[in-house]
Amino acid sequence: MLDAFLGTTSGVLRLRGGALEPLGLAGRSVTALHASDDAVLAGTYGDGLFRSGDSGRSWEHIDAGLTASTFRFVSPELAGTEPARVYRSPDGGQSWQELEGITRIPGHEQWYLPYSPRAGAARNAYVTGNRVLVAAEVAGLLRSQDGGSTWACEPVAGDEDVHHITGHPHDPDLIYASLGSASLSQRGGRHGGIARSRDGGRSWQKVETDYTRATIVPAVRPDLLLAGPAARVGRGGRIVVSRDGGDTWEPAGQGVDVPMPDMVELFVDAPDGTVWAVCSGGRLLTAAPEDWSWSSALPPDADVKVKSVAFA
Repeated sequence: MLDAFLGTTSGVLRLRGGALEPLGLAGRSVTALHASDDAVLAGTYGDGLFRSGDSGRSWEHIDAGLTASTFRFVSPELAGTEPARVYRSPDGGQSWQELEGITRIPGHEQWYLPYSPRAGAARNAYVTGNRVLVAAEVAGLLRSQDGGSTWACEPVAGDEDVHHITGHPHDPDLIYASLGSASLSQRGGRHGGIARSRDGGRSWQKVETDYTRATIVPAVRPDLLLAGPAARVGRGGRIVVSRDGGDTWEPAGQGVDVPMPDMVELFVDAPDGTVWAVCSGGRLLTAAPEDWSWSSALPPDADVKVKSVAFA
């Protein structure tokens, strides 16, 4: 039976067999989750990081080494926050150390968020060997070639509003970046979309120009690229798929109204081979690759807004 842990605007819930079970942290917005057989890590929006060693029955507040309390992604090894900082854990999330090279990047004080007073957001990390890439919202693409000791920050195809970074599991040079429309320089021109690099991020090509927060190369179908661009920020979304790395696209949103009332915030691979989509309006959708017939993963009477999802 598939166990899904859901981070919501009011705590963590477990979804099992079509039923929801509250697991604690009620009243806290859980924006980052990671689940394993050993522990569940829950990063909140403004209330810090919590860890459970008993599948959510009890929680411990984690603050060792952390100087930020607003989390955008978390794993047993790395966590990203607002402001745009990255932390590393040597012990599965029980203690943390800030990767201080990020604050040595010239101009990092100018990073910002349109909806928050904090300086940028580290939204996700993509790690291959010693290379660590971090999508930093209204900052750029954070890059380390030495496992996080030293860092640089670069625009992607001229855009600094980097929402997500991912790549092909068998080709470390093939990388995709999801891009928003904000800019550090407030310069004109069209910003946003999806950019592709075939040389590990040294050069980029735009393959989509609509505002995008989510792309994924499905684990069971690495020949595909799934994306959730939108006509407007947070709404008017659609789901599309490419069979040629973004050169051409076709609809992949059967079962959802297009344009969507919201947009896809994040795609997540599930252990059973399906793909789940966390939407900006709090919906949680699921579909199988190739079919791409989306339906709600939540019970029909569920009154929850999902912010994150993880699988044990």
